[in-house]
Amino acid sequence: MRRWSAPPTAATLAALAAILALSACGPVPASRQFPKASPSTTASPSQTGLLQRAASAFMSQLQTGAFSAQWSELAPEAQAVWPSEAARSSFLAAKFQGPARLVSYGLGSPVPAGIWVDREDPAVQVAGGYQVPVSMEFANPGGLQPQGVAADFTGLSLVLLLGAGGVPEVLGEGPASLDAPVILPASLPSESASVPILMYHVVAPFPVAAQWNTGYAYRLEYGLTVTPAQFGSQMAFLVSQGTHSVSLPRLADFLLYGLPLPSRPVVITFDDGRESPYQNAVPILTQDGFTATFFISTGLVGRYVTTRTGTNPQHYLTWPQIEQLAASGFWAEDHTLLDNVTLWGRPLSLVQQLAGQTATTLEEHTGQAVQFIAYTGVWPYPSPETAGPPETALFKQLAQLGYVGGAVDSRVDSASESTAGLWQLPRVRMNPNEPGSALSRWVG
Repeated sequence: MRRWSAPPTAATLAALAAILALSACGPVPASRQFPKASPSTTASPSQTGLLQRAASAFMSQLQTGAFSAQWSELAPEAQAVWPSEAARSSFLAAKFQGPARLVSYGLGSPVPAGIWVDREDPAVQVAGGYQVPVSMEFANPGGLQPQGVAADFTGLSLVLLLGAGGVPEVLGEGPASLDAPVILPASLPSESASVPILMYHVVAPFPVAAQWNTGYAYRLEYGLTVTPAQFGSQMAFLVSQGTHSVSLPRLADFLLYGLPLPSRPVVITFDDGRESPYQNAVPILTQDGFTATFFISTGLVGRYVTTRTGTNPQHYLTWPQIEQLAASGFWAEDHTLLDNVTLWGRPLSLVQQLAGQTATTLEEHTGQAVQFIAYTGVWPYPSPETAGPPETALFKQLAQLGYVGGAVDSRVDSASESTAGLWQLPRVRMNPNEPGSALSRWVG
């Protein structure tokens, strides 16, 4: 797709062969699936005409910058996504200017859509809509940043409902939606935020020591584990505090364009692509209306990883589970190929193998742009805002591959983000046995 590609050298392939060694015992069966959407009925010829005219009017307004005129065309669920009509108009005007100005568009024919989900609040789900594919041309697609982002806007669709009296309402805004890919402004503003980014790994009962071949391996797995009861308590505390979860693109849109955040925002992330959060955390998140980001290592997808003697069991998400997560309002972002090699100090060809191609693979399965990465390994500095020459060089490499920012696993928890620090987004590590009230430091 949009990722830079170069043929790997013999040295690169040899390095990959050395670092990709692992023991795997085949795919893990999907143990839980979300309900499938009931297909809508095919639109009649008259309904098709109504839908196409409504879609054309909406895109024409996007092209001419008539953003305020679009507000009355939005379904109530779509309006509720935004802080306000004025905030939406200001944001879209700032985003779609200069090289990102829309100069032309094309529309496909309406087809029944599945369930539309608010990706900032997965509890909001609407069925019965119609999907209208959109093609668009920017004023200068090659001048957009991050590199290749124009291609991320291909394959987007408007989702429309036929409301009372058969009047179409725009539910999914396609390129104008809050969850559309992030475009970097030509000049980065100076903005800061204080948004805790919670970092989880395993949400499951604590590991059994006898199943781990060393005390160190057991302690490592224990340290990554939050039990379902503990996770539920933590989410209940967030609900009690009036907390609103946001995605990383939503945080970036505040830092880059000043789009106001909801009150008491928090970002929830899961590293590694383990299966247990899908089983034990997602139902709680959906119930509470919290979105979350899953950082996936694509080389581990579908794996049941153990040692040769059957110890150290680790179950990973399957592709159907990842696809269902993306369809159900959650975000799939990159966590390198196998989560076992740090990226800083590596040649671009190896970074492309370990990261760029993984993002492309995720995009092919989810149909959604991948613009953020969680770095493998603990950040090499006590402060997440610190970077040396190898890390600075990595940021430039990742920008070439279409990324917007990166999340770090730092030695010191922090909730301070800035526009200049999008590549070093600090997080709050969630440890075993922490009560929900432990989060009061961050969201109280």
